[in-house]
Amino acid sequence: MRKRAAIFFMGFIVLVSFGAGCVATEREATVQPTPASTMTPLKTQPSPSAPEWLAAGATNRVAEITDAPNAFLGKTVTVVAEVDDVYGPRAFTLEGEGPALAKGARKDLLTLVPKVGGFPDVDAQWKDGKARVTGVVQPMVVKDVEREIGWELPASLKSKFMGSPVLIARSVKRLNQSK
Repeated sequence: MRKRAAIFFMGFIVLVSFGAGCVATEREATVQPTPASTMTPLKTQPSPSAPEWLAAGATNRVAEITDAPNAFLGKTVTVVAEVDDVYGPRAFTLEGEGPALAKGARKDLLTLVPKVGGFPDVDAQWKDGKARVTGVVQPMVVKDVEREIGWELPASLKSKFMGSPVLIARSVKRLNQSK
């Protein structure tokens, strides 16, 4: 028993010695890192030949999401697209377009704005104008979507978009006036 206590005590002494191995002058002589504010961040801009949707800050197209929704479920995306239909101040569709749209795929992406947060109200003036939406793609499972957005979906949206991907907005910005 005494032998075990002596070994434990010696181990403790060794650990304390390693922890105190740096003298005060060595600690004071260390170089402090320069503040990040003095560094100039790299600004990446899309090339002049980049498509308009990419230049507007999008990471994905609506058609990519609606064509292969399983690849985007649970992921955060940024989409720049035309507002096709407005269903209320917190529900609208973004129109899918372009070559990524597969035959038979739903072309519009239902976008829902949570009740909580400083989001702008979407109204008829948004229709046919561009919007940038960043959000998380989810399947249309009504109870999960309603819990996420904090309000009850109308029956018309539930039935129309059942089985489709839904974009739950984290930020919404109107990019231009209607045409």
